[in-house]
Amino acid sequence: MIVERMTDLIGDTPLLKIPAEVTGLKNIDLYGKLELMNPFGSVKDRIAWHMIKDDIEDMAAKGQTIFENSSGNTAKAICAIAASYGVPFKLVSAIAKVKETKDLLRMLGADIEEFAAASDCFDPNDPNDPQYLIEKAVRETGGDIYFTSQFTNEKNPEIHEQTTAQEVLADIGRVDYFVSGLGTTGSTLGMTRAFRKNNPDCTCIGLTSTKGEFVPGIRSLDQMWESGLYQRDNYADVVTVSEKGALEAMFTLNRQLGLLCGPSAGANYQGAIDYLKTIDETLTERKNAVFIVCDRVEWYMSYISERYPELFGEKPKPDSLFNFDFDSADNAPLLQAEDLQNWQQEHNPVVIDVRSSIAYRINHIDGAINMPIEMFEKLIDSNSPFPKERPILLVCAVGEKTTRHAAYLNARGYDARSLDGGMMALKALNMQKAA
Repeated sequence: MIVERMTDLIGDTPLLKIPAEVTGLKNIDLYGKLELMNPFGSVKDRIAWHMIKDDIEDMAAKGQTIFENSSGNTAKAICAIAASYGVPFKLVSAIAKVKETKDLLRMLGADIEEFAAASDCFDPNDPNDPQYLIEKAVRETGGDIYFTSQFTNEKNPEIHEQTTAQEVLADIGRVDYFVSGLGTTGSTLGMTRAFRKNNPDCTCIGLTSTKGEFVPGIRSLDQMWESGLYQRDNYADVVTVSEKGALEAMFTLNRQLGLLCGPSAGANYQGAIDYLKTIDETLTERKNAVFIVCDRVEWYMSYISERYPELFGEKPKPDSLFNFDFDSADNAPLLQAEDLQNWQQEHNPVVIDVRSSIAYRINHIDGAINMPIEMFEKLIDSNSPFPKERPILLVCAVGEKTTRHAAYLNARGYDARSLDGGMMALKALNMQKAA
């Protein structure tokens, strides 16, 4: 087969039937859509090309630069395609958490602008949000920027409805259950639309990451506000999957099937198994279920080695943040915003603000130390970096992340707590007092 461009190879990926002896399912056939076989390595190849194909030659003629808010597969695919047309690419995002992705983008010549803690801890008043920053730049540059905007672009679900889902239906005829992680939500939205036109009873289950944990390509429920494509009523249920659950399921696919997929595929498989096992015994006829095998494992070696160092000949870290069992740990105490001033005066705590530097400069608690979440997590992981003689107060935008970190520090012998409701609660209290 001869093709003229790499983009000619996007799509027409196969389905892999997962053996029943692996799934343990009796009445459901589970299939993985092998999107890792796209030419740039992921499910995002489809939207990357669909968002720019009609305008890419015009961009080159006008000297435009493509901007996108992505730290992963969308950025890789757009950057590679744009480079082949001589169009520059700029990534504007929160700090890329996967080293290999950033290295590849730099090798391809991408311009990268990162913002510590951006979008990691939801703050609707934080001007450090990448989506806002790109939209602001577009308004100010007068046509020099082409913003693909994967989180709001209707071409995202459109291409999955037109191609990805149709390929699945051509292979197996009908989809009864579709389980997938939620990032931009474009793939689940588009594919579910097509599946339900074919089978109105198709059930879609969305997966989000456990609060305070990072599964590449999958957002926490509190981060779904960023995606203008997210429609809650598209999903019969939205359930969570942990880092450890995603990686252990990925290892199952890697080792038992020779399927060299990454953590998001592991999360999708784990979520599918967890849900399907709750209904399998009740079924009286065979059903079809599908999940997406998003990308390849090679991109995530640094991510995996940080969490499983023993697999790479390093010393295990049983006390790491990754291995911390938040569910079985004692919950860290919460400090109410109205008690903050008196408690500070009485206990003289170390106050650590894990928001972005810009959000911190706009407003912060007197005496607080600014330590963006990426830096903070590396500092406390298996370490004891703070004096244990003084209590610690952790502060983020809405208190969503710091409860887990406070519990982790308490398990390591600290007296730590989280500001309940974060800076938003403190702002609301101050507004109430001023009224």
